Amino acid sequence: MSDVSLFVRKASGLVRAWSVFDAFIYSTFSINLITLGLFIFSYCYYFGGSLISGVVIGAIFTIFEVIVYASLISAMPRAGGDYVWQSRILNRAIGFILAVTGWWFILWLWTPLYGQMLTYEVYTPLLAIAGFKDAALWFLTNTGQFVGMASVCLIVFIYIAIGMKWYARIQKFCFWGGLVGLAIVFGLLLFGNHDTFVANYNSMAPMFGAQGGDVYAATMQAGADAGTVAGPLFPLAIGASMLLVPMLTFFNLWPNWGSTLYGEVRGASDYKRNFMGMFMAIVVTTVGAVIFFLLIGKTIGWDFYNNSNGAFWNWGFGYTTTPPPLPIWPYPALFATFLVKSPAIMFIVVLLMSLWWFGWSGTLFLSSTRVIFAAAIDRMLPEWVSKIEPRTKTPLFALLLMVIPALIISYLYAFKIFNFNTLALDATVVIAITFFGSTVAGIIMPWRAKDVFDGSPIAKYKVPIWLGWIVTIAYGLFSIYLIYISFKYGWSVLSGLSAVAAGGTTWFVVLMLAILTIINAVILIWIFFHVVKGITASQAMPVITLAGLIFLGFLDWLLVMWFWDPQTADGIASYAIGWSNVNSMIFMLINYIVAAAIYFGFSAYRRRQGIQIEKVYKEIPVE
Repeated sequence: MSDVSLFVRKASGLVRAWSVFDAFIYSTFSINLITLGLFIFSYCYYFGGSLISGVVIGAIFTIFEVIVYASLISAMPRAGGDYVWQSRILNRAIGFILAVTGWWFILWLWTPLYGQMLTYEVYTPLLAIAGFKDAALWFLTNTGQFVGMASVCLIVFIYIAIGMKWYARIQKFCFWGGLVGLAIVFGLLLFGNHDTFVANYNSMAPMFGAQGGDVYAATMQAGADAGTVAGPLFPLAIGASMLLVPMLTFFNLWPNWGSTLYGEVRGASDYKRNFMGMFMAIVVTTVGAVIFFLLIGKTIGWDFYNNSNGAFWNWGFGYTTTPPPLPIWPYPALFATFLVKSPAIMFIVVLLMSLWWFGWSGTLFLSSTRVIFAAAIDRMLPEWVSKIEPRTKTPLFALLLMVIPALIISYLYAFKIFNFNTLALDATVVIAITFFGSTVAGIIMPWRAKDVFDGSPIAKYKVPIWLGWIVTIAYGLFSIYLIYISFKYGWSVLSGLSAVAAGGTTWFVVLMLAILTIINAVILIWIFFHVVKGITASQAMPVITLAGLIFLGFLDWLLVMWFWDPQTADGIASYAIGWSNVNSMIFMLINYIVAAAIYFGFSAYRRRQGIQIEKVYKEIPVE
């Protein structure tokens, strides 16, 4: 087979319809303070430490992620992002399995989370303010939640199907409108006072399903009964705040979410513009989060905010059958509108704030469709998956491969079948593993894909060799620490299984994690020696390698914490997605097995057709 016919066709069919500013808005929405941020902050009621510290620490390390991804985009600006980089730099099987699992399968699990946020921040508050209390509360039932999730699929399908150009216009409208709403919310909290909030909260709570009376005091008590132990905003308590960081990455790990789309962004080879777009997204969002925290503490009350979260989720997780005094999700933007007491103004402000959801919602499937599309162009999926709708330039079949399974997962999640409702953080873990693969690819790219690197715009970005050695040695020392704590946690869990009469599935999961821990140690050591060899030979440390070493250390620490899941001071699992949640581990394992089956199955199928699939992966994909 000739080189010309390696790929499904000579050109991808996609067009560069986005500007770098469009990509910046997409990045900002991807680490959405109002949707992802407020949602995961509400989960943190059982952690000590300071949310300010947790958010800022996570953001600092995420800046190094931005450097790695901006570099990879500049070197290979192709649709598919992680899939293309890993399959061309690391290994085609690794690239396919990690990217397909992280950008295709696990995004189905994000659908119920988007649906929950839609019902909590849009449907429920707007219906209640409009006087339809029963309809508002219905959206908190299992059926109501599923309807919310199904509506997510419909909305997002329409967004993406109309094409990148129209999607960008919707994004801009939601971005500017959402900023107006946020400015109003900040203004209400800044100029309002705590006494007025308490009085108005008690008088208006029945509108949202509360029984009346001193609902504020009842919420504080319900939160205390739920075991709320959230720390104050100050002091910053950096050490105690570290356990918050793996939880908060659910919100702030994603400024690179648009990296799979840069085959459709004009000027994508410009490293500085790529970097600034993602960098400003993480900075603006982090500053916004800190301001929001301070204003909540000033007017709503920090203890009340955390207790209301504890009361709501204690009921939501099924730890009690008694609903919280205010039966809806504690939405700070809604609370801010209590300061005006005018239903019309409340409705308008919440509607403006809902634009944060609508502007963000397309991120659910948009990035994923490009990974599926890229794999199909490489002939690793059926050819029909790569077809482009000629008018909108949208890969509609790839989109359907997201929408249809997402509906099934949403049903399982909404009705708590197989405990799917406990798997929320899996959505973060699996993508973080994909990012791990791209970070490794970025670190070794200057030597493993030397021709691509030397011919790219990022080849000129290097740091002094002495700085390179300092970071490399620091990485080596931190790797030793990671290997130590992962073996320590692992041995602690493994040696305690007999005492708790663990079942066969738990034993299987823990032994699997033990093997992965050994593999992880080998990878960390291999990278160290690979970098030492590289900078010794070249007497230079590329910026992508330096940033990659720092971010990889952070990512690996996150994975150790998630999988071995150390207990909080109260003796409960910190994140409940590692070995202590067998369903979580089995679900993730099945995803990887299915991805591997597709990869090896299609590799064998293409070989039978006479296609040299190895040769495909030696080429940079077509544009």
